[in-house]
Amino acid sequence: MRYTVVIFSLFVLFGFNGRLTAQQTNIVVKGTVIDRADKKPIPGVVITSGKSQTPLGQTDGNGRYSLSVSPGTELTFRYLSYKTVFRKVSGSATIDISMEESVNALKEQVIIGYAKKTKEISTGSSVIITAKDIQDVPVANVMELLQGKVAGLNIQNNNGAPGMRGSMTIRGISNLNVSGSGDNAFLTPTSPLFVVDGIPIDDNTDYSYGFESAGPGISPISLIPVEDIERIEVLKDAQATSLYGSRGAYGVVLITTKRGNSKVPIVQFTSNFTVDTPPELKSVIGGRGERMMRIDQILKNDTNFYHGLNSINKNPFLADSLNAFYNNSTNWQKLFYRTTFNQTHNLSISGGDQQFNYKVNGGYFDKKGIVENTAFTRYNLNMNAQYQPNEKFKLLASLNNVMANSSSGGGNSLSQTGLSESGSSSSLLPAPSLFTASSGLLNTLNTDDDNKTINVSTNIDVEYEVVKGLRASSSFSFNYITQAKDRFTPGGQSAGVDSVYNYFDRKNTLYNRTRLSYVKQVAEKHNFNAAVFSELNSTNFRADVSQQVSTPNDQVKGPLGSDWFNSKGGTLNNLSNFRSASLAGSFSYNYDQKYVLDLTYRVDGSSTNGPDAGYSKSPSVAARWNFYKENWLRSAESWLDYGSIRASYGKNIVPTGNIYDVYGKYVAGGNYNQLPTVNLDLGVVPNTTLTPTTTTQYNAGFEAGFLNNKFGFVFETYYKQVDNMLREKNISNINAFGKVKTNEMSMVNYGYELTLNARPLSANSKLKWNVSLNASLNRDVVVHLPDNASQLLIKDAETGQNILYRVGKNSLTNVLLNTRGVYATDLSVPVDPLTGLRYRAGSVIDRRTYFRGGDPMWTDLNGDYILDDNDLVGAGNSQPLITGGFTSYMQYGGFSLSVTGSFTLIRDVLNNALSSRFQSFENPLALNSLVPLEQYEYWKNSGDKATYPNPYDYTRYSVYRPFRFDQTLFQEDGSYVKLQQATLAYNFDKKYARKFGATSIRVYGTAYNIYTFSNYSGPSPETVTDLGRDSSKGYPNPRTYTFGLNVQF
Repeated sequence: MRYTVVIFSLFVLFGFNGRLTAQQTNIVVKGTVIDRADKKPIPGVVITSGKSQTPLGQTDGNGRYSLSVSPGTELTFRYLSYKTVFRKVSGSATIDISMEESVNALKEQVIIGYAKKTKEISTGSSVIITAKDIQDVPVANVMELLQGKVAGLNIQNNNGAPGMRGSMTIRGISNLNVSGSGDNAFLTPTSPLFVVDGIPIDDNTDYSYGFESAGPGISPISLIPVEDIERIEVLKDAQATSLYGSRGAYGVVLITTKRGNSKVPIVQFTSNFTVDTPPELKSVIGGRGERMMRIDQILKNDTNFYHGLNSINKNPFLADSLNAFYNNSTNWQKLFYRTTFNQTHNLSISGGDQQFNYKVNGGYFDKKGIVENTAFTRYNLNMNAQYQPNEKFKLLASLNNVMANSSSGGGNSLSQTGLSESGSSSSLLPAPSLFTASSGLLNTLNTDDDNKTINVSTNIDVEYEVVKGLRASSSFSFNYITQAKDRFTPGGQSAGVDSVYNYFDRKNTLYNRTRLSYVKQVAEKHNFNAAVFSELNSTNFRADVSQQVSTPNDQVKGPLGSDWFNSKGGTLNNLSNFRSASLAGSFSYNYDQKYVLDLTYRVDGSSTNGPDAGYSKSPSVAARWNFYKENWLRSAESWLDYGSIRASYGKNIVPTGNIYDVYGKYVAGGNYNQLPTVNLDLGVVPNTTLTPTTTTQYNAGFEAGFLNNKFGFVFETYYKQVDNMLREKNISNINAFGKVKTNEMSMVNYGYELTLNARPLSANSKLKWNVSLNASLNRDVVVHLPDNASQLLIKDAETGQNILYRVGKNSLTNVLLNTRGVYATDLSVPVDPLTGLRYRAGSVIDRRTYFRGGDPMWTDLNGDYILDDNDLVGAGNSQPLITGGFTSYMQYGGFSLSVTGSFTLIRDVLNNALSSRFQSFENPLALNSLVPLEQYEYWKNSGDKATYPNPYDYTRYSVYRPFRFDQTLFQEDGSYVKLQQATLAYNFDKKYARKFGATSIRVYGTAYNIYTFSNYSGPSPETVTDLGRDSSKGYPNPRTYTFGLNVQF
């Protein structure tokens, strides 16, 4: 017992002395970590020690740290997107760190198939956009800011309506179906799948244009505040998107929101004040000039002078120039367009460390449209937290709440019908006043359109390491979105009948993903990674609508209408009950991060799959060779920073249609024996063989960096085939059913992408300058049509602008009359040698149908000397051949200047707006506006060589329609280069910021949508539809000026 006491006493004594010795030899190291470029402190920098990378701590909200370590300890400072810094502790108690942003693209972390890895071992095609790349421009839809930043991502901001979206495709369009006609004709959208913090959002089905369905038309992506986004990753090829299987065929966009990463809470406030200005308005002829032009046109071009004079005298707006109601000079455009002042505010509070972190973000976005009676307002409150008590267990939870209000005035989310019609009224009519006003204007401005969207989503991720290398995780999310639309239409806008329209829908989505992954390293160079996971998705949707017709008046808007027959309501027939189940697996191997092999396989089944079609399989295989690591390239280390070659092949799917297309549906029938009946819907025959749309893609890439990352490039080529596109076709009338939906259409996109990055100045230069340029070339080809047809003509009854699908040609070919000029004289019109008759319009022989001098010269394709549909030819392509963009970022001290731009080249645009302006002269007795024609080279006298026909010969307009939409005269080159954004910012010195109790203060001014360089004669070659049609009903993009303040405490 005595020896035991002695030994225990000695153990305690030496142990205590050892602890004292350790405490005496440790020193406290303090310091601050800042960004080398802007001298701004960096919070959340992780600090570790030794080869084992033992965690020691991280910097606080002011970039400061304090550690107790022994002398000689090697500290490692790591932060996302920055170069790792190593420092050895000597006798100094203060170590300040200056970190530099990493420009080595291979060291960036990417997310592929829900797993993180560096680009160095990633075989897929992906591009990362950071928060810094999209800051300083307060927009409703963040995808606007990605225009021109990613090769192969074609974004056209062709819709300036607040809260709405433009068009977006990755590596070409993936659907050929066209819905609607005339100005409301649009291409079925094929936007990529969005995954926001692990929650899938399909912008194609969750969004409507406002006339396609009855809803408000607010894009789900417009519900995400830009200030809360940490980074965006665009996945382009089949390997990168393969594990997203269902709905991943059009590409995937991953959006990651910000997290807390500072032990000291960080409060960040961003405020923006913007001014939106409308574009240059079209010139119009006003007042007396308009009246005299109409009178002159009638007297010179009517059948005889006295008939024309009689027409003038019968119309008081021409004859009575002293009448105050018709003696005006009103520019209606100025009454519809306006300059607006808008604001956005965002406040975030975040903090925590590796064990627990949190973030709360609240925002307010208010934007009034440049068109009267249009606006978008958003309120959001987002929260997330992460708990990780040890390296084995991690829990992440988030809750997002968004409410948005919008108004689309006298139109919808894509077109402004009220503006187009009322804004083109005659200038002779009076402007609004206390006593007089145009009913069209008042009705458009008094249309009460209130759209509300509420979105609540929550997500929980749990991850646990069962044994070393084996991790199990499960993610569960619930998304509930409800939309309401209340619209009152004054009687003056709808044939004297007031109406109230009420719409309400609700949609809920349950999503679960359970994953098991295993990571193993053998002999320090052989790295294995295998994973399996399952996905379950359940989505329900229902919409109800009611319409009350003939309300008491424009002030008493309901609740009931007096027209009981036309007042209706009930549940719409677009109910949806979608289910899907998926199983997937992946295997990855790399040897010393030099040779990489990725294999994936996914099986998807959904309620829209026909029972005879079975499950869809989506395999992929990809490989990568980082050749710069080869021993035989050691001599190139002085100038070659990195270099790799990769290739991939894979398939993806997108569910199409709905359960009713597969199994059919029952509808309410008539009464039988005074009882209601239920009948089978004979409109569309059920098709049990329907399959999802499938995309098969081949991709190859080559990337390299040179001279200490001074220059770098990425080159890729791809071949993408889209099969099993859903299309409705008519069937024989001997069947009970009228139509059937089939998967018989296919198309191919193939092209090249190039991205160049450069830092022209020396790394030691005080002026930092980064330049980036990207471009992509894409061609699309139709390869298969229903019933093995060689071509298919899609007719447009309103404009006559038909679309041709022809196997072997581009996907969307315009079908038009070929305009070769204008006949200078009557003698220049060709004469049929067999009949001796001049070229004429139609088969009816009439003096007005024969062409004469001043008429358009159209190609007589079949040589029958008669103008008809047989003379139409395929011409032009609405899809651009080349797209891309450029970025320049310069920084000197606290000042920075950022300039971005985009370009779209070799695209045909149909200028329907110009055609409509010429058509306004077809009836001089109509109360529409007239535009000056001096800028256009039109035919005036016999012998003139002109581009445009005689616009004043109104008595023959209806016979041959010289300014019809469907002709190459109005098909123009829609190429453009746009200077999109310029931002000048200043970061105040941190010592100055501390005087206000802040850690950083940044002010900036931004000009957005600055100028477009183009030969296009219309207002903008960008604000056209996906079909390349420029309509006067479109909503233009404003030019925006912003002053912003960003403060961090």
